[in-house]
Amino acid sequence: MARRAKIHRVRVTNVAKTIPCAANQTVLQAAIAAGIDYPYACATGNCGTCVSELKKGKVAMLARGDAAIGPKEIKAGRRLACRARPRSDVTITWLKR
Repeated sequence: MARRAKIHRVRVTNVAKTIPCAANQTVLQAAIAAGIDYPYACATGNCGTCVSELKKGKVAMLARGDAAIGPKEIKAGRRLACRARPRSDVTITWLKR
C-alpha cells in the first residue's frame, strides 16, 4: 500500500492565501496548482525568478544552479520556490515580479 505524502500548509503573503503543499511537491508546484500567479521562468532552479523570502518554517532545497541563488542569499533566508519542498508549515513571500 502506497504511503501518502505529508501535507503542509504554505502561506503566500503576496496574495494572502494559505494552500496545501505535499512534502514531495515544491512550493511553486503547489502555488500554480492553487491558481496563484507565482513568478517563475525556468522552474528548474537556474534562473532565480522565483526567489522568495522564507519568513517561517522549514524547506528542503532540491539541486539548483549556483547562479540562481548563492550561499549569502540562502543564509539571509532566501529560497527558490521551484526547488523548495516544505518540511513544516511555511510562510513565504516572492521577491520578484
